[in-house]
Amino acid sequence: MCNRLLQALLIALLRLALSSAAVHHNACGFHLPLESSYSTSNRRRCRIKTPKFPISSSASSSLEMVRNIDLPEALVFYGVESMMEPIHDNGIDDNLMVTCTLRSGIVRLLNECNEVGTAALLLCEEVDDECLTRTFQQAYERVSCSGDKWLQLQTSSGNDPAVHFRTLNSVFKSEVDDEYDNNLEFYKLGANGRSPSPAFILDSLRSVSIDPRGFGGSSGFGRGQWIEPRRCPMPARTVVFIAGDWISPGKEAVIGEEEHKSLVNDRCTAARAAGCRIIYVEQLPQQTQQQRTTTIQDDMSTMALCDAVIDTFGNDNPRDLQPITLDAISTPGDYWLNPPSPRDDLGNSVSVDEIIELFRSKREDSTSKSQDTSSNDASIEEVNEMSEDEINAILADLDGI
Repeated sequence: MCNRLLQALLIALLRLALSSAAVHHNACGFHLPLESSYSTSNRRRCRIKTPKFPISSSASSSLEMVRNIDLPEALVFYGVESMMEPIHDNGIDDNLMVTCTLRSGIVRLLNECNEVGTAALLLCEEVDDECLTRTFQQAYERVSCSGDKWLQLQTSSGNDPAVHFRTLNSVFKSEVDDEYDNNLEFYKLGANGRSPSPAFILDSLRSVSIDPRGFGGSSGFGRGQWIEPRRCPMPARTVVFIAGDWISPGKEAVIGEEEHKSLVNDRCTAARAAGCRIIYVEQLPQQTQQQRTTTIQDDMSTMALCDAVIDTFGNDNPRDLQPITLDAISTPGDYWLNPPSPRDDLGNSVSVDEIIELFRSKREDSTSKSQDTSSNDASIEEVNEMSEDEINAILADLDGI
């Protein structure tokens, strides 16, 4: 009986020793039988992963690519149409003669810009600074009077305003005293710098300053400290919002001549030549039908030139899922991957200074020609105008006949 028990114990120990010798513990962290059916390539990959030197248990054995997420440094609402919606013509405002309200989601977007230090600009080429500021304040009062906490603009901790207003007659100068910003040159062309020339939008960007963000991910995740001084926003990190033209008798009376009217395709061309990303805000048919006199006319050809087309900014509740946030329009983001460069409507690279000089020279030549024509007409009228003595002499000669 004892001999049988000893034989069974020896057989069990022998089997255990053989099974231990037949198993190889590889460097990948799992047991691989030597006689298994794993391919040679799998075993080769395991050997490649085998470290040459001992690795500390606290160190990570996997490497991942880190990609910088560039949040927009500036949001430009090019034209009143991109930020506001018309309600009805009332004749109270002597300039725009239209009652406006902010688009849904604008207050949330402005508050988000205030939190992360992104500059927000409202550009208009048809009115002055005072009229543009008053129009925005009236439109904001109409949405904030509801008492909703999400419709209240947050006050900035610094001196940066919630919105920077820029028109053709604005005084363009740098906001910070810095060696880099003092070397910035402003075109200051006035009416000669309006769209499709990029001079107006570039002067507007150079007239504001921001605190640059360091390298890192979206929403500040993993973002390092950065000590770069304040500077103006880069056009490549600027997102421009445009919308269709307003069709309103009140606005046409302010614009005057057709050649001075700011069209949506001109604003798109100027933003592309400046090297910015462009988002077109489409007007839905049901929204247009709610208006009385003033409507918004979309331009399909302009939509094809934009980087994205949206029909709404979303709502003003930051807790909801929104189509337009700073993370969504970052680089890379939901709508594009890489930063843009100055380009024309065909996608060809252009020189910004040459484009601006081209428009400036053409507009100055047309202005000088019109002045020469008006002066010639005035001289002809002076020549044709006769004095009273000459008329009396002619009448006296006729009486003699």
